[in-house]
Amino acid sequence: MTNSKEDLEKTRELITEQSMKDLLTKQLEVVGSGGAFVWAIFFLCVTPNILNGFHVSSYTLLGHLPDDQWCGIDALQPTNWTLAEKRSISEYELESGGCTIWDWDYEHLSRMSYSSALNYTRHMALINKPTVVSCKTKGSYEYAEPETTFVADWELTCERSIQRTSAQVALSLGKFCGSFSFGILADKFGRKTSFTLGAAFFIAGSIFCTFTPWYSVFLIGRFALGSASSGLFYPAFTMIVENICLKHRTWMSIAFSASYPVGMILLAIVGYLIQPWRYLQLALTIPSLLLILNCYLMNESPRWLITKQRYSRVYQILFGQPSHYDIQPAIATATETCSDKKTLESATNDTLVEKLKNGPLKSIIELFANPKVRRYIFTSYFMFCVTSLSYYVTALNAANFSVSRYLYIVATGVVDIPSYVVPVIMLRYTGRRITTMFLFMLTGVSLLLVLSVPAGSTTWIVSFAMLGRFGISATYSVVTLYTAELYPTEIRNSALGTCSTWAHVGSISAPYVVDVLGALGWYIPTTICGCCVLVAGLLTLTLPETGTDKLTDKVEDAPAIESAPEKQ
Repeated sequence: MTNSKEDLEKTRELITEQSMKDLLTKQLEVVGSGGAFVWAIFFLCVTPNILNGFHVSSYTLLGHLPDDQWCGIDALQPTNWTLAEKRSISEYELESGGCTIWDWDYEHLSRMSYSSALNYTRHMALINKPTVVSCKTKGSYEYAEPETTFVADWELTCERSIQRTSAQVALSLGKFCGSFSFGILADKFGRKTSFTLGAAFFIAGSIFCTFTPWYSVFLIGRFALGSASSGLFYPAFTMIVENICLKHRTWMSIAFSASYPVGMILLAIVGYLIQPWRYLQLALTIPSLLLILNCYLMNESPRWLITKQRYSRVYQILFGQPSHYDIQPAIATATETCSDKKTLESATNDTLVEKLKNGPLKSIIELFANPKVRRYIFTSYFMFCVTSLSYYVTALNAANFSVSRYLYIVATGVVDIPSYVVPVIMLRYTGRRITTMFLFMLTGVSLLLVLSVPAGSTTWIVSFAMLGRFGISATYSVVTLYTAELYPTEIRNSALGTCSTWAHVGSISAPYVVDVLGALGWYIPTTICGCCVLVAGLLTLTLPETGTDKLTDKVEDAPAIESAPEKQ
């Protein structure tokens, strides 16, 4: 055993750092062109995104408004009146959905027969009409099929209806915070580390949402799920982009995004079969335990490890055996030695602010320090914000139509899947920039066409809503790929993370655009989105083409707008 170790030490070779980088990069290109390495990354990264489709869309089934709601008046419970008879007296000519009732003396009415009580209330209403009071003053809310929605568990209706919306807002806020923080963590500590932390948040949030008896804890669980969705999505997507060759990178990145609507379709099927909301939430939680297996089998991103000079670990991943190379130490000149001493002395005297600049905030600062990258990042922020705003505005407008929520989710997922296939074909022949611009323009025109539809033409409005969703889903997938390729490896995840943060500014704003501006005119939300999307399409022309074989690693090597577009 000792002799074998000595022989291994003797066979180790000295190699310069640059030669080691070249060796590992070349091997990454080889293994990233096909085989077990590529498919392992693909499946380990794609399957968690199906779970994102589960939970992010589950609000439509878990928190829907009850199909019917009325006020259960305590004083009328002992009577033998039917439910319709009770409501004909307490809610006569009121259209509040059981939130308010007439302020009758229900103790007195309960001692009468129904016909006598009806005649009495009609006669008294002509003489002295009673006031309208909240249901809670006389009884409690009752619902049709209360077990199918968490609204019934915590009475999130009437004056508390805004708290029902907070379940979706908590998710969006979680995605807002998670996209920013997990992006920084992935660049600083690694893609796998960020993914693992996201998986832990996802499992914990799912368990909270399933078993908690308190709405506040349920909101914490929703916030954790939102944060985790970013923690799972962006590190996994980055792993695909930076480790797989261009031949597979395009279709795999689109397939990665298409796994989200697959989750939506599965959600609708499971939701139709399992009606009680807690059992449905449990059914969505159990698959999240598979994330433990993903974390165990997943390797760290080799390209990220190369930028962090962890060459031995990269060699082990790519060659499947320990490295037999030692990095040859660089021979420093007298000038460099003096400079290193000054650097060491200054490092010991660094303030807290300087340590933050050179530590956790370094990748964020680099996004704005370089003028070229700064111009790109502001354009990317606008593109992401507008895309997300349009996506959710379209979804919220379409949801207001009288259709089955299960069929609507399935239809949305079915529409989304081909929207991810179309860009694969376009990207192959027109490149990133032209494809992105065309899809923005198509989406903008589709949304503005709603102006030509009369308000009563439900079929046409739904058709344009689905067309808008098709276009914006296709745009989203291409914009994510384009952004991932646009920025160097050392700041790629920070760029994707902060872009996602701005995307969630759009998603949080969408309900207000629909409810507040939509009240002024039903066409205003789609008109605003259509105009913004067209502007985003024009801004795409200020970005360079990125459809090349080589991704940049350093900020100073970021692609320039002058580079000629290449068809891929």
